[in-house]
Amino acid sequence: MAEISLEPGALNFLSPEEMDDPTISIKRLFAGNRCQRYDKYEPPFYVLSRFEDVNHVLMNPTRFLSGPGQGPNFIEPMGIVSDPPMHTFFRKLVQEDFKPGSIARLRPRLEEIADELLDKVEGISVWDLHDDLAFPLPVIIICEILGIPTDDIEQFKSWSDTSVEALSAPDPTPYEEEIRRMRAYIVDLVRTKRSDLADKSLIARIARAKRDDGSALSDEDAVGIINQLFVAGNETTTSLITNFMMRMLGEGYLWADFCAGRIERDRAINESLRLDPPLLAMFRTTAGEEEIDGQRIPAHTKVMIHYAAANRDPSIFDNPHTFDPSRPIQKILTFALGIHFCVGAELARLEAEVTIEALRRRCPTLEMVDEGERIGPFLFWGRRKLPVRNSGG
Repeated sequence: MAEISLEPGALNFLSPEEMDDPTISIKRLFAGNRCQRYDKYEPPFYVLSRFEDVNHVLMNPTRFLSGPGQGPNFIEPMGIVSDPPMHTFFRKLVQEDFKPGSIARLRPRLEEIADELLDKVEGISVWDLHDDLAFPLPVIIICEILGIPTDDIEQFKSWSDTSVEALSAPDPTPYEEEIRRMRAYIVDLVRTKRSDLADKSLIARIARAKRDDGSALSDEDAVGIINQLFVAGNETTTSLITNFMMRMLGEGYLWADFCAGRIERDRAINESLRLDPPLLAMFRTTAGEEEIDGQRIPAHTKVMIHYAAANRDPSIFDNPHTFDPSRPIQKILTFALGIHFCVGAELARLEAEVTIEALRRRCPTLEMVDEGERIGPFLFWGRRKLPVRNSGG
């Protein structure tokens, strides 16, 4: 690799080199001040990269707001991406389905899905770990949790990807038509399920939900929370699986040690989440003027909290840029903290565990053909393609 420029101004999240390797962004952030103004985006924003500062923002939700959007663009508050009391209402509405006990009961079904998907590629010399396994497994289960017809999985996943692209696009206009189509689909689904009192799916319960004052939830509010749950329920897991396997099948070929039981699974998954978080960063908006490390941040200004950088803070982690599956489990910020801790974190971990165990059992000689393709949005980190083969096949 050519020498990385660490000069002020070199940081460029949308450059080909930083899109290809977030480590470059992280090293440039740590070469600069704790709080840096980023002017290569409209509107400009400030970036926090140190563990202490990102932790501070996450634990102070009344000073650093989610309501104006957790991406770089300003949006109207909706669903879980909001602040109390709206956030409190929506979180309470859905959290029962994502508690550890509720998620644990999904293990047999997840194991069944994993085996069904691997059955389809058995005997195929080269297949795609993203397309054939890491993408469909979480999409199938979140559709079953929500109550989305499985015939519509491919279309709904496409819409989900569009929503993710729009979240961090400098110009979200090109995505508006597909997002309108998605919203129309969900509205029809909500209205159908609202009138079917025998339907106990999560969408049906959201559709029939009442606010504290007894008023019904609007179609628009229902659409917002359903879309957020679907995106959170598939994108994170898909990238967790592809990132984990890319490390295991890449340099040093750790997969053989993992399959032989010489690498402990939970430590390895936590290390993947630390080094390669599916969400590299999220945003908050300042409620008032803030000052961090002598840098004044005006009120109503976007602040990027860089999870991937905080997870590699050298004051917290030894050899922070190294993938070390034997690393003791430490606190990481990948799923956020506080009131906005990712509602789907427990589900993502279980889906990853089940998928990885199925691969260990059925594909112990798996090899990576190449590193495939990166997913598009600069805030997200994972593979949209990851071709693999069984070396013994």
